[in-house]
Amino acid sequence: MELASPGLWAVLAATAATFQVMRNALARHLSGRVSTALTSWARFAWNLPFSGALVAFLLLTRGAPDLSWTFFLWCGATAASQLLANLALIEAFRSASFSQSIALHKLEVVVGALLGITIFAEYPSALGWVGVVVSTVGVFLINPSGPGAAWRQRLRLDRGALLALLCAVLLAFAGFVLKEAVVELVRSNPRMGSGRFEAAAHTVFHTTWIEVVALSLAIAWREPGAFRHVAREARLMAGVGFASFCGSLCWFWAYSLALVAYVRAVGQIEAVLSVLISLYIFRESETRRQIPGIAVVTLGICLVLLG
Repeated sequence: MELASPGLWAVLAATAATFQVMRNALARHLSGRVSTALTSWARFAWNLPFSGALVAFLLLTRGAPDLSWTFFLWCGATAASQLLANLALIEAFRSASFSQSIALHKLEVVVGALLGITIFAEYPSALGWVGVVVSTVGVFLINPSGPGAAWRQRLRLDRGALLALLCAVLLAFAGFVLKEAVVELVRSNPRMGSGRFEAAAHTVFHTTWIEVVALSLAIAWREPGAFRHVAREARLMAGVGFASFCGSLCWFWAYSLALVAYVRAVGQIEAVLSVLISLYIFRESETRRQIPGIAVVTLGICLVLLG
């Protein structure tokens, strides 16, 4: 496929990663006050007012687009992939160490590159491949590590590791199917042009409401009393939802402009930002040993951009 200028999609990927760090920080605080399921619900349900407002503005100024059943099938596949990936990661946290789960699910970048060349006809350049692998190695270095035994423990394929790898596959797959949704919408509405912002906005909205419906039904069935906490935590949930909306819009838009593997590789800057926040805001000095990993991730991102 023809790639857009690195200036736009790379900035979008880095911005998406920044909002993801913000969302995770807020969600971590929220998770101490409500259930895991309701925390996940807040990410999507409080995204909906923001994505809905943007779509309403686009409908007023640009008119209603033609929405095909194929588009909704791709949105449904995106929603299912993201929800199942989230569930797999939560289960991985219960079965394996946090560092093992995080490190293995971050293999989504490499998995995405493999899915791209085998199924979706996306072929990174040789230098791009090197950047994808190097950035992934950097994430492994950033995550807490210890002696050789710790590395062997992290890479052992037990139930937790397999769930984390399943999460990686599902997240990588979600990147491709949401991209197909955007492409399908542009195909049905040529007026949207090559910029694809409008198509990305509509795709975020329709994917999100599908996720909200599915999660709301699941929580109403499994945790019928959970929603009574929504009013009490509305302000914090709104923060989670806004960060989620901004991140999702940037991810969706970036995916539509470049190879999925490239976008995810640049998005690895999320790990760097998390460490920097720990180091300079929370004054967690033990994170200084993660600086070599930061350097490796940065090198990988540079190679992807050059590739």
